[in-house]
Amino acid sequence: MDETTLNFLKIIFLFGFTLHNIEEAIWLPKWSKYAKRFHESVTADQFIFAVIVVTIIGYVLTALEFLFGLQNNLINLIYLGFVGMMGINTIFPHLLAAIKIRKYSPGLITAIFLNLPFSSIIIWGYIISGINALALILSILAVSAIILFSLKYLFKLGSRLINFDE
Repeated sequence: MDETTLNFLKIIFLFGFTLHNIEEAIWLPKWSKYAKRFHESVTADQFIFAVIVVTIIGYVLTALEFLFGLQNNLINLIYLGFVGMMGINTIFPHLLAAIKIRKYSPGLITAIFLNLPFSSIIIWGYIISGINALALILSILAVSAIILFSLKYLFKLGSRLINFDE
């Protein structure tokens, strides 16, 4: 896959990732009250704060990838870890939660039609260009764990910094 095509796919992925986060920001806080097994109950303020931070992280990682990715394998791996995390996010929690709860999981449509296909194509582009597969898998697992772990703290910080409900 040539660099121009891959860069175009990165931009499309960023667009899909943003739409996904907007979809979640609108409907996930209310949904979280029914999905305690998959997602702790959060207020709109908490979730919107966290999703803004995660969205900024996605944009910063994409910018770093565009600026330095050709010269820096670590940036490639962190970026691909993030992209891979968003692909995994399609299955868990979105698809599994929707099946288990029998209720639409906010973010599922954008995850299935945007995040999963574009993250898969981007990662495949790097695999065929020779990126180390083990390093790629480890980066996806590491970034996923870091983001998942940080969400709890982002929700707490969001509830302290933003409270439009009062």
